[in-house]
Amino acid sequence: MKVQTEAAAGAGGEGKLVIRQVWAHNVESEFHAIRQAAERFPYVSMDTEFPGVIHCPSKHHASLTPSERYEALKANVDALHLIQVGLAFAASPDAPPSVAFEINLREFDPRVHRHNPRSVALLADHGLDFALQRRHGVDARVFSALLMSSGLVCSGAAAWVTFHSAYDFGYLVKLLMGRKLPRTLPEFIGLVRVFFGQQVYDARHVMDSCAGLYGGLDALAAQLGVERAAGMSHQAGSDAALTWDVFRRIREVYFANRQGLGAFAGVLYGLELDLALAPADNGGGKKCGAANANGNAVTANGTGTGTGKGRGGSNNNRRAVAAMR
Repeated sequence: MKVQTEAAAGAGGEGKLVIRQVWAHNVESEFHAIRQAAERFPYVSMDTEFPGVIHCPSKHHASLTPSERYEALKANVDALHLIQVGLAFAASPDAPPSVAFEINLREFDPRVHRHNPRSVALLADHGLDFALQRRHGVDARVFSALLMSSGLVCSGAAAWVTFHSAYDFGYLVKLLMGRKLPRTLPEFIGLVRVFFGQQVYDARHVMDSCAGLYGGLDALAAQLGVERAAGMSHQAGSDAALTWDVFRRIREVYFANRQGLGAFAGVLYGLELDLALAPADNGGGKKCGAANANGNAVTANGTGTGTGKGRGGSNNNRRAVAAMR
């Protein structure tokens, strides 16, 4: 099955991006398409939806240290359930998304699980149907196993683009590990590096170096003249695609005549600990060398069970990703 790039970007054509919906009934076939996308398109933008924040520090957010922010993040992520994951794939730093996916998870039930009522109401107002997701959503353990074998994680073949993504990575690390988040910020950043590599860009962090830019994702898109390609805000697939388009617009406007964005790689907004400063294992970093708590197999040397050697292959992807720097 070939990946259908509805935006027609991969074929050089024009068209409207269609966000592919992933449910329990089609998760295997859609992850086959995701594996194909991972082999063809080395640039991935990611967003998640989750039920808000229920644990708030006593101090004002601006006065918190990165470690204190991580403590709050850990308390919330450990206690709550992920709702959606959005992935958008692009062929080059200058190309629009070629294909996008929205994975709908089944675990969260607002009737019984803790959540922030205002956040959940906002998601419902933007089209999320929690009852539908409970009936037809993907089991989180199935999603974790398929993501582990997709070629996207433990491969270093992709550049990841996000917006204000500490919580996004928190939920994904929790799922991939099958357990609660580690105790300290350096341990967490180390796991982000293990799973997602060092080419991780948080557009919210980059934004702070761009004069005149401010606000959340929608406000930033409006300032940059970027229109949403498909869907609506607070839906993970749509926000992932918008995140990529915002990021490439920032790159075009603010970094066209500079050395690139390498100085921003590996820094998550609010948790400003560079991935390079995370603890290493005998000088070589941690390895994806054992099964996680869900029993998902991960091969040695950080390669994952997805080969990433289909069309273009992971080696070609690594060369392409170098253009971002």
